[in-house]
Amino acid sequence: MNGPGSPRYHRTLAQQLRQFPRGPVLVRAAAPYLLLAAIVLIFFWPVWLAGYTFPIGGGDLWGQLLPVWSSVARFVRRGVLPLWSTRMMAGDPIIAEPQYGLLNPLNWWLFIVGTGSHWAILARGMLPLVLAGAGVYTYLRHSSLWRLRTSSALVGATAYMLSDPFITHLGHPQMNDAMAWLPWALLAIDTLVDQATLRLWPSFVFACVILTGHYQAALFTAIATGLYAAWRLAFVPVQRWLRLVGRIGLIVTCAVALSLPAVFPGLERYPYTERAILKLEPWRGYQWPLAMAIDLVAPGFHGRGIGGFWAPWARVEGGYIGATALFLSLLGLLTGARHRRTWFLVLLGTFSVLFALGYDGPLYPLLARFDLVARMGKTARAIFLLAFVLAIAAAAGVEALYTVRRKLHLKWSVLLVVAALVILIRTPAWVATMPANRRPDAIQSLATAAAAALSIVALSWAGVRHSLLTRAGFLLLLTGELIISGTWVELEPTGGNPTQPVIDYLNADPNWYRVDVDSKARGLLSPPVLIANGFEVPQGSGNPMELFSYTQFYWAVPYKGAPVYQLLGSKYIIVPKGAQPGGEGIWPVFTESPLVDVHLNTNALPRVWLVYDTLPVSTIEQANAVIFAADFTPALVATVENGPDLNGSGNGTLEVLTYGANRAEILVRTSEEALLVLSDILYPGWTATVDGQPTDLLKTDGIFRGVVVPPGEHRVAMKYAPASMRLGLGLAGMAILILGYAGRQHRDR
Repeated sequence: MNGPGSPRYHRTLAQQLRQFPRGPVLVRAAAPYLLLAAIVLIFFWPVWLAGYTFPIGGGDLWGQLLPVWSSVARFVRRGVLPLWSTRMMAGDPIIAEPQYGLLNPLNWWLFIVGTGSHWAILARGMLPLVLAGAGVYTYLRHSSLWRLRTSSALVGATAYMLSDPFITHLGHPQMNDAMAWLPWALLAIDTLVDQATLRLWPSFVFACVILTGHYQAALFTAIATGLYAAWRLAFVPVQRWLRLVGRIGLIVTCAVALSLPAVFPGLERYPYTERAILKLEPWRGYQWPLAMAIDLVAPGFHGRGIGGFWAPWARVEGGYIGATALFLSLLGLLTGARHRRTWFLVLLGTFSVLFALGYDGPLYPLLARFDLVARMGKTARAIFLLAFVLAIAAAAGVEALYTVRRKLHLKWSVLLVVAALVILIRTPAWVATMPANRRPDAIQSLATAAAAALSIVALSWAGVRHSLLTRAGFLLLLTGELIISGTWVELEPTGGNPTQPVIDYLNADPNWYRVDVDSKARGLLSPPVLIANGFEVPQGSGNPMELFSYTQFYWAVPYKGAPVYQLLGSKYIIVPKGAQPGGEGIWPVFTESPLVDVHLNTNALPRVWLVYDTLPVSTIEQANAVIFAADFTPALVATVENGPDLNGSGNGTLEVLTYGANRAEILVRTSEEALLVLSDILYPGWTATVDGQPTDLLKTDGIFRGVVVPPGEHRVAMKYAPASMRLGLGLAGMAILILGYAGRQHRDR
């Protein structure tokens, strides 16, 4: 056998390439990757040429991630890795929220270049698509199971990177990251099984899957990788089996260890979050119904995106990879029925559909007995594995056209023609049951699928066997179809910012304060917008992993004029246009925005202050009974959980020396013993010193930090360095040493 899948073919090709100068070889090797990047850029042409942005409504990219990333970038460019964000709520341990991705390598270029450019942020959203396409291309070209031609691999790569799961999650780049690493993870398994020398890069790939932070998509990727590893190991000789299992086990263990600096803090955070306290109930609202199978051919049938989806069930992503790729995948599966690799695709695709069906299928109810699986919910997201399977099969279909027997080629062609005719004939009956305003999109989508089937037949017969132009035609046909059907799904025009005058007004105040947003104004000027512009806001971004103790405190405040509200240090309050002040001492100071007004809260306490009268309490309930009382005076009295009983009336001054991501340092001058209060939440990992000597951090006024300071002048420092992260760093360091040693041992053999 001397075809593209044979070792002799690749040795000959390598010998031929060595005859060329090194420059042209590198250009030829890089050309497919540059082409895939160019396809992504062309797909998003409205972003570059017409001023559009994505996703519709902002999504996690703008609402949850950008506010954190902008703060991280500001510190990283100053040489500091921020573990804690001072901009949200009363502080947030961002190292412990995996989806923020502080250690995700795909985020670091944005941290370095900064988030000031709108294009830089959108490029971050596109990056997983390019990574996914490059991964599929590399896998299909170099995996020992495939080794396909360039033209075939490019079709599979394009189909996967522009598939529905990626396009509908442009606002969730952390999920797209996990999906993008899947082909690289499979290639890593191939490397570990096939190579005589131990390779270390697979450990990095597996760690990157975990560090994406979207544990649901990462778990699906891990399951697919595990099934693939088991499949590969099932066909190796017995004498090699134990050695390969040990090799893969070592690499996976080290990969997990490399991710522990982010994983351990995340596990520490979880019990404190809103999600942890939610009652575990069967989640049936985000399942992939079998009725959406038609969307694999025509995604416009039930619609895509926020504005286009009309089906009676919750909006879920489909597995659409383009009708062109879908029809080619049929040929790939038919011609590969005798190959083990094809049956792995069938196995993975079956798992994907059964899991995505959720409680409507036979698999998920069994797996949901495990708490981790039951808490995942949103089973429809597993459908991205089907998109991957179909993309690989489509590449195999293009490859099959080089060698397929004429009889099978004819049968496949007849099947596609019949499918096209059925689509055209049945379209009127199908769309008759749809809402009238949705019918044009469905008709266009079905017509595109029929045209794709007929075009494939024409191309396949026009270039029987060896026409390179015809093979390129499949890529052009697929790319054009995906661009026409998917470009506008998540795009919207970039509008002006009518609240910019508010931002400018607040920026003119150089003091240290928080800016609150009234609940009725969140849709007009959201807290994430303020956070991204550098303001500290006593609210979060809507992340379900927010600290429950703080959100409970914030939303329990009865009204803005309540004494307990003074603790938040909110000097300004954003309210809807013309809204009445929230209480005594609050009045409008800026009304020039057409949407919102700015109210000044003269009752707000400074962010740090001294108290000489304390009330010791034993529980949070006792503290709340005091601080939520109508006669509470937070400037004079503070509750301390298991703290000292102070009963003084001294005076003092404060000078804030440092207040940043991981550290706060304050110079205190006081006439007598006092409690220094900082309106930031007390959370595991924070420690305090007075003049360099360790001291206790006290839970003050229910959730905040307090430190007892003796009379005189003293320097109080608070530092965030969680033991969970330090332990993770230690284990990650050990993993690096083990990998280095193991790699050297294998090279010396």
